[in-house]
Amino acid sequence: MAQGGAKLGKAKKSAGSQRRKQVVKKTVGKGRKAYKAKGRKGVVEREKNETTKAINKKNEALVSARAVGSGDRFFLKDIRETGTNEIKELKKEQYRKENRSAKVTDRLKVQLKKLGRDVE
Repeated sequence: MAQGGAKLGKAKKSAGSQRRKQVVKKTVGKGRKAYKAKGRKGVVEREKNETTKAINKKNEALVSARAVGSGDRFFLKDIRETGTNEIKELKKEQYRKENRSAKVTDRLKVQLKKLGRDVE
């Protein structure tokens, strides 16, 4: 028997490997991964995203206010500023509520005096 005389071709690929090769799709490397929704769905999606962002922003402000209000030195500047601003807003709101209630009491006293009632 002469050895090495016959040339062998490439091994035949199985049907399963051929099928798997066909299923694989090329993915987009750059740009948008999905299409932007249009029409009513797009409006609903944008409103949902805006609402979520507003809620997250408010929650972040409250948490940063608590962190800054704890009294320790806080090093993250943007969170520190957000926290101090939120503390100012909360104090202003509290003062306004207290002041408003005092004004209501004063107005009621004046009205009672007009009616002839004794009010201390």
